[in-house]
Amino acid sequence: MSTKHSDDLVHTAEEILTRTSQLAKQLSQRSITPPSLAVGANSDLWTTHDGEIEALRSATLALTQRLDNLLEGPHGVIHEYVSTNWEYGALYTLLEFDILDKIPLDGSSVPATRLAEQAGLPWEKLLRICRLVATTGILQEPEEGLFAHTAISEILVKDPGFSSWVGFQLFETRVASANLADSLKKPNPYWTGQAAFEYAWGMPMYTWHAKNPEKGKRFAQAMQSVSQGLDPGNGMIIDWLTDRRNAGQDSKGRLIEVSGKTGSFSQQLATIFPNLNFEVQDTSLELLRQGEQKIDPSLAERVQFRQRDLFTQRSAKEMGESERSFTSTVFLLRGVLWNLPDSEAIKLLQSFLPAMQRHDRPLLLISDLVSPKWGTFEPHVERAFRRRDVTLMTMHNVKQRTATEWDELIRSASPQFKVTYREKYSSHSCRGLWQVELGDHSG
Repeated sequence: MSTKHSDDLVHTAEEILTRTSQLAKQLSQRSITPPSLAVGANSDLWTTHDGEIEALRSATLALTQRLDNLLEGPHGVIHEYVSTNWEYGALYTLLEFDILDKIPLDGSSVPATRLAEQAGLPWEKLLRICRLVATTGILQEPEEGLFAHTAISEILVKDPGFSSWVGFQLFETRVASANLADSLKKPNPYWTGQAAFEYAWGMPMYTWHAKNPEKGKRFAQAMQSVSQGLDPGNGMIIDWLTDRRNAGQDSKGRLIEVSGKTGSFSQQLATIFPNLNFEVQDTSLELLRQGEQKIDPSLAERVQFRQRDLFTQRSAKEMGESERSFTSTVFLLRGVLWNLPDSEAIKLLQSFLPAMQRHDRPLLLISDLVSPKWGTFEPHVERAFRRRDVTLMTMHNVKQRTATEWDELIRSASPQFKVTYREKYSSHSCRGLWQVELGDHSG
């Protein structure tokens, strides 16, 4: 046996010990609670994604994955990789029958027989389902046939939005991904081809959710949770607006959220920035009415709703129709362009040109998904972002653009566009934020 190969195993294990010790020291110095999976446990380690702590955490995870692969070997790695399908089916069953909600959050355990009786399931089947989930650490089986929560299952009970996201991943995306290969057996270009979801279900995802309102409600709840917890996009917009406020700009400004649906984000911004006014535009009158009905009365004067075609040009005259005098105007496209082919995205971007040529020079702010540059992260982190690339292809048959592709797209809409770009990563998402203004003042 090669000494080099045997040393690789020992070297990896030693590196794990070194990095883990360094990480524990950092946690102690910053008074961060060490991680635990006991019910009620919480640690800032899980939510810290910058600085030395994140670097050590990421390096340690990469090393442990390498150690796992070295110990498992090729056959073992592939076997474990493809066999998790059964764990997914088991967890989805627990979610669908509300089994986790039936287990007390005080750390006490419940017999599988009682859980089965409450759920109306055969106890011998539920026993095996719970036992499989417990082997992953999501649940625990402290005594034979008795099940209790861990910190992992606890969050699925306490955070319904996150639980909805898990359910969506375990059902809709799993079925669609199983049909990805078949959907590619005929010519299937991005944008004009057929998504694997549509191949599986016979219709696009949003249409299917409309025809299956329970699943549609779950999806909406899931996306709201993701945008708040896993996606840095909204936070980047808030930071951008905060920087403008701190610089003395937008003392009486206006933000127009294009394709803003019910305006929930504009309403959130209105609570943070009391000097700003907001207009929510959308093609759907139904969504706008929902927003108007749910708005906090204290915000109603500053958050307006307007039905409008997405692609019709925004003229300077239209911008001047308001009786109010605004010091500045910002158009916001938040997650609007990702599912549009280049031709439609360019058409939409060009629709802002007439309004941006006004004397007060309105800005265009774009927040959207980005496919990170190859080799940016450790393999275990890279995996999360490449998963997102394949997710958009599978569910919608759209290409998640790189930062370079986004830049080329925006600039191709007009040679006058001057673009300022920033991006931010979370553990599962990369978002870009483009500030677009007119660089040529001759227009």
